[in-house]
Amino acid sequence: MIWYVNSTTGNDAHDGRTSGTAFKSLARAVDAAKAGDTILIAPGAYDQDLPARLSAARAANIVVSVAGSE
Repeated sequence: MIWYVNSTTGNDAHDGRTSGTAFKSLARAVDAAKAGDTILIAPGAYDQDLPARLSAARAANIVVSVAGSE
């Protein structure tokens, strides 16, 4: 499963399953994701403690990528 996060157009009330229904926060995506899932983050400004959230996701075997990165 791929979960989408976009700090500009996202909303944590969305389902996070498409870029058009992206979550606003990485924290919401980490809560929804399970081991083996991927979280795709759109470039933007994120207020939460991003390094700690990334660490928690990776510890749970969740892949985290930035949209448009190579």
